[in-house]
Amino acid sequence: MKVRVKIVTKMDWPSFRNVAMQVRKALSSYCSCTIYDRTNVEPGGNILFIGTVFHQTLNFLNKFLGQSDIVFYGTTEGHSFVDEASLEVAKQIKIVAVSNFVKQMLEEIGIPVAGVVHHGLDMDDRRVDTQFYKVLKKKLRNKKIIFTASANHSRKGLDNLLYGYHLVEQEIKNTYLILHSEPTGYYNISKMAEDLKFKHLWLTNLFGKLSPSQLNAFYKLCSVYVQPSYSEGFGLPILEAFRFNKPVIAVDAPPFNEVIEHGKSGILVPLSKITWSNFANLVLFKMHMYRAEDLAQAILELMTNQQQITKMQENIQKEKHNWSVKKLYPELLNYFT
Repeated sequence: MKVRVKIVTKMDWPSFRNVAMQVRKALSSYCSCTIYDRTNVEPGGNILFIGTVFHQTLNFLNKFLGQSDIVFYGTTEGHSFVDEASLEVAKQIKIVAVSNFVKQMLEEIGIPVAGVVHHGLDMDDRRVDTQFYKVLKKKLRNKKIIFTASANHSRKGLDNLLYGYHLVEQEIKNTYLILHSEPTGYYNISKMAEDLKFKHLWLTNLFGKLSPSQLNAFYKLCSVYVQPSYSEGFGLPILEAFRFNKPVIAVDAPPFNEVIEHGKSGILVPLSKITWSNFANLVLFKMHMYRAEDLAQAILELMTNQQQITKMQENIQKEKHNWSVKKLYPELLNYFT
């Protein structure tokens, strides 16, 4: 009889919901898995909780202690704020970090980490909305596409993305940036775009509203993916780009350099400084800052060298299945007693 595992997360949070679905897909051969929203799961049995490690999520798990075997597959973008009660909960469950960076951040504030299981993705699921792709291709005929998909948060580095691309646009006339984000948020993206007088920029304002197959159309269409974030627990869009063999540009800092091999699967932009930013008294983001000029240089290096892009695509094709959900996520079962 297969072991039963309750996969619990915040289902109205797209990134956690998507991870939960990928985890269920990977574990289905090994156990009986059911996904629950955190608001309607009952104590008992094996619980695999997916979320951000901070005092609220740890205190939520307190009610399951003694009744469930709990593995917390967790992320954070810096130093989470925790109190004594949540620290005590953390010591009674197994916390598995999504990256070495997350492990370091948690251990620096006294939270024990049982191990690291990097995020994975179903690398074979390359379904693309054919009609949507045709529309995109017609709209962007003969353009060299740079793509970024990102929420509009302070740690996402969308300011450096736009300032950097402004420099690129002056050098390569047929380049085109597609920024798949939100119309409102931390950055006033429309105002920045207006001030910089872009000629080839598309702000989709459809973040969270496209189907996976529509989003995949952008990855298929682009030449290069840019991950402009200053801070991430992992950065799943990197793997989404790898799925379509697309090189990725990001800052040379963890967790990005845990995934991207400089010169082989993308370009790592030099880190200029580290700052810390308080987000809603929940976490101190560890912000890996870089210069917009260096980002522009990295984009120019790739966009003017198709031979280098092709070589990186070949490298990614050979290595990307190391990030398969089937290879990575079954390791999570090893943490249940």
